[in-house]
Amino acid sequence: MKYTFLILSALILTACSPRYEIKTHYTPPTNLDGKVCVQTCSNDKKTCQRRCNQKEDQCLATAEQSARDSYPAIMHEYQNLQSQYLYALDRYNIDMDAWEHQRERLRQDVNHYRHKCKKDNAKSYECRRANEADDQLRHMYRSEPTHPIQPVQPTLSDEIQLAQRACHNECGCNKIYDTCFSSCGGTLTYEKFCVENCD
Repeated sequence: MKYTFLILSALILTACSPRYEIKTHYTPPTNLDGKVCVQTCSNDKKTCQRRCNQKEDQCLATAEQSARDSYPAIMHEYQNLQSQYLYALDRYNIDMDAWEHQRERLRQDVNHYRHKCKKDNAKSYECRRANEADDQLRHMYRSEPTHPIQPVQPTLSDEIQLAQRACHNECGCNKIYDTCFSSCGGTLTYEKFCVENCD
């Protein structure tokens, strides 16, 4: 219990903690050679990002086609699971009817024998039967039938979205540019500022 409280406290503190981002400020070199060098860095960054975007577009297109190709098999699997679910649901309804019938019978027994149980004779048949029925009723809830879980029907749009999660347009172009900018004589300074849960 103590550890659970500590974990919950840590999660709450983390959720409420401020979130920061780092902003980079660029001070370009003042000499002509440095300015020309920085322009080359800028051009290289644009080329890098353009290639990265093209790579992402190709990834998205490939992922979409892959999802479309595999969708019929996914739907077939879903239909099998749905058939199994419907069978399990029928079984559950039968079991649940029997369980509820038994529960109601035990409730009636408890009420019936409790009414006949004399307080001055706790060892009588009626009192013993009332206690037995009450115990059976309490233990019944441990064996209550479990409702089967219905499978979620997949959609093509969800499958495409799932397949495209691995695609991105982050290729490190900014980091390459920063290194290039510094090598040209430029200066980089960093500013940390709060963007969420700020005081």
